[in-house]
Amino acid sequence: MKHFLKKILIFSVIVLAIFIAYELLLLLVPNEFSYKKRYIEKHKDELRILVLGNSHLADCIDCSLLGEGAFNAAQPGRSSYYDLRLLREYIGKLPKLECVVLPFSYDYQYFGHLHEKQHEPKFNTYRCMYLKYMGYTYLDGEWWHCSEILNSNYDHCGRLFDALYKPLSDLTMCDSLGIELDASYNTRGDDWMFKQLPETEALPDSTEQRLNYKDNVKIYSEIVTLARDHNMRLILLSMPIYKTARERVRQHQLDEMNEFVAMLQRLNPDIEFYDFIDDPRFVERDYYNSIHLNNTYGARKFTPLLREIIERKH
Repeated sequence: MKHFLKKILIFSVIVLAIFIAYELLLLLVPNEFSYKKRYIEKHKDELRILVLGNSHLADCIDCSLLGEGAFNAAQPGRSSYYDLRLLREYIGKLPKLECVVLPFSYDYQYFGHLHEKQHEPKFNTYRCMYLKYMGYTYLDGEWWHCSEILNSNYDHCGRLFDALYKPLSDLTMCDSLGIELDASYNTRGDDWMFKQLPETEALPDSTEQRLNYKDNVKIYSEIVTLARDHNMRLILLSMPIYKTARERVRQHQLDEMNEFVAMLQRLNPDIEFYDFIDDPRFVERDYYNSIHLNNTYGARKFTPLLREIIERKH
C-alpha cells in the first residue's frame, strides 16, 4: 500500500510540475493582453490619444489614421470595470495624454458583473487573461483565475504550439497600434447580418438589472471624475449598428442610454457623447456582424470621423 501511495505521490508531483511549467511557458508567448499593457508602458511619454472599451472599438479604430501618439487599447469583451482599473493605473503616468475614447451604447448601463457570472466560461477567460497578463484582479481577486488551464478558452494550447514556428511578433491578434485583426470584411461569413443581434427589449426589471445599473453608475462616475480631475477629454461613442440589429432596439433603450449619459454630464459637463447608431454613411460592406464594424472598410470610414471630433477645438 505504501509503495502504491508513493507512486501516486510521484505521479502527482510530475503532473503538477508539468502544469506549472505549461503556465510559465505561456507567459513567454505574446498575446494582445500582454502586448497592449507593454505598449502603454513603453510609450507612456508619447501617448496623446487612448482608445479603451470593448470590441466595438477594438475592431474598428485604426490608430494609424488618428495621428501620432494614438493607441487602441480596447479589448474584445472588456467590461467598464477593467477600463476603470487601467485608467486608475495609467492616467497620472501619461504626461501628454489629451483624450480618452470609450464606447457607450443602448444597453451598456445594464451589463455588469452579475451578467458576467451567468456566462462563466467566457468571462472566466477574461478574468484569467487580465489577471495573468495585465495584473488586474476581478472584484474579489480570486487567485485561481490566474491559471489558463483551469479558466481560459483563449486557445492556450494553440498559442503555445504556434510559438514553436511563428515569429513572436505574429502571435498577437492585433496590429502594432492595437486594432484587432480578426474582424475583417473577408472573414465575416454570409450570415453576418444575423450574428450578435441584440435583445428585443432591455433587460427585465429585476434585482440583477438594478445591481448592474448601480455598479455601472459607480464605475462610470469614477471614470468621468478621473477625466475631470486630470483635465482629460472624455469622448463616449455610440457605434453604428446594421439595420437588422437596429430593428431590435427600442426607443426606451435609447432614452435610457441618453438619460445615463446626461447623469454623467452632470458630474462632468465636459464629457462628449456622439451617437452614430443611425448614421446613414455606414453601409453593408462596413460591418463585420450586426453590431460591429469591420476592420477593413468600417475602420477606414469611422476612424477619420473620430479624428475630426478629436481635432475640433474643445
